[in-house]
Amino acid sequence: MSDRIDIAIIGSGPAGVSAALNASIRKKTFKIFGSKEISQKLVKAHKVNNYLGFYGKSGLEIRDEFAKHLESMDIDITEDKINNIYSMGDYFALMGTNNNYEAKTVILATGVNFGKPLKGEEEFLGRGVGYCATCDAPLYKDKVVTIISYNKHEESEANFIAQVASKVYYIPMYKEEVAVDSSIEVIKDTPVEIVGEKFVERLVLKDR
Repeated sequence: MSDRIDIAIIGSGPAGVSAALNASIRKKTFKIFGSKEISQKLVKAHKVNNYLGFYGKSGLEIRDEFAKHLESMDIDITEDKINNIYSMGDYFALMGTNNNYEAKTVILATGVNFGKPLKGEEEFLGRGVGYCATCDAPLYKDKVVTIISYNKHEESEANFIAQVASKVYYIPMYKEEVAVDSSIEVIKDTPVEIVGEKFVERLVLKDR
């Protein structure tokens, strides 16, 4: 068991790294748990245009800048997976794969947790596959876009994309009634595979 620290930060993506920088500036004792690669999702981003100060940069270039910043402040990422967190009253006990830890405060910066990916989804991430309609909207200007939605709240994202894309197909994976813009073609089918060569070319559904 290591000494009790002020803050345990779970996740080394942009949010987790930002939390670590601020903890360091405020002279807190802390550990940030994640990967020394910082963020696999960021690394795979083909181009990022919505992150202030990094216009037109690739995710890999931004990751490298994050790494330099961390190194300049002597912040090291602990590569230990935290499996369980228990509230012990005035502190938290963290059970890692390699060690156990104690912290007064825990910051969860684990990002979005996805289910089992479609075949081809991970392969084409950043090359036609994305997860944020509003973030990536400029990439879809005048293009054909298919949105696979697992939540009715995402209908507003589809309506937003319809304003910039030439055509939007919407595949709802939920049971509620769909209410999207009339220009969007709703398809009741099940996604099976994302295919292409260098970039996404088509989505294979169960029936079409």
